[in-house]
Amino acid sequence: MAQDVKVSCTCGKVKGVIRGLARANSNHVQCPCKGCQSYAHYLDRAGDMMDGVGYSNIFQIDPASYEIHEGHDHLACVRMTPKGPLRWFTDCCKTPLGNTLPKGGIPFIGVLPICTGHKGTDPAVVDMVGPVRAVANEKRPQSFGEKFKTWGMLAHLMRLTIWWRIRGGKSWKPFFDKDTLRPIRKPITISDAEREALEAKVI
Repeated sequence: MAQDVKVSCTCGKVKGVIRGLARANSNHVQCPCKGCQSYAHYLDRAGDMMDGVGYSNIFQIDPASYEIHEGHDHLACVRMTPKGPLRWFTDCCKTPLGNTLPKGGIPFIGVLPICTGHKGTDPAVVDMVGPVRAVANEKRPQSFGEKFKTWGMLAHLMRLTIWWRIRGGKSWKPFFDKDTLRPIRKPITISDAEREALEAKVI
């Protein structure tokens, strides 16, 4: 069942909503990659964003359904690697808001559940977007069954992305300029030393 889900940073300065969120129009995955783990430690919110073995829960949605109503001055983004995604968060209390491609256009955003008031491991996340479809960027060898789930997840995401593009055109909400499709904030660039220190904490 589709529902409007409130978005807020932990301190309440940034507020918004995800419209019509449902299992059918989202893609719930887990990711154990080095970038996601480093990001959780960069924000000092590993306990909110990851489970005990380093997996982050992420649900991917159409950015057009994601609205920021208050606190635009507190939006920030960082790239954990030079070619990695833009990882959007709030500079007031380091709440992750979503991961996007470096430039707007393709409708895709991966939302970290903590901005909806739920840790990634909370059962409430499954109530919002359904169970995890597959693990993305898995490091360990996968069985055929696990690989099959991954292929199914990718096919589901491709169908969604094509539909979002047909329905809404070039994507820009909520983190890109409508005309240039460039990010509304200059991405923070972390130093090699800082990256190495963060990656040393990766499980």
